[in-house]
Amino acid sequence: LNSPHNPTGKIFTVEELKGIADVVSKHPKLVVAADEVYQHILFDPTNEPHVSIATVDNGKIFDQTVTMSSSGKTFSCTGWKVGWAVGPKHLIQAITAVQQW
Repeated sequence: LNSPHNPTGKIFTVEELKGIADVVSKHPKLVVAADEVYQHILFDPTNEPHVSIATVDNGKIFDQTVTMSSSGKTFSCTGWKVGWAVGPKHLIQAITAVQQW
């Protein structure tokens, strides 16, 4: 899930994210990979704020969500290859088992 989306600029509304969260919560083996590298690039943060799907409905699907970001995009340093993932322990352990430097 990419919000804000590149290249379209689509920002999912809270209502859309709640709908996605409702579907995900009915499927316990489903995991959301939330790519939020553009979370700080918003045209109208007052009326169209960034909302992480992991926080929707008081974190309804936090245990099924891994959120990823990157300093290269956040700080406009595209040469930097530094990123991070945030989520529940069982998902982060799976990620670090595959890639850890």
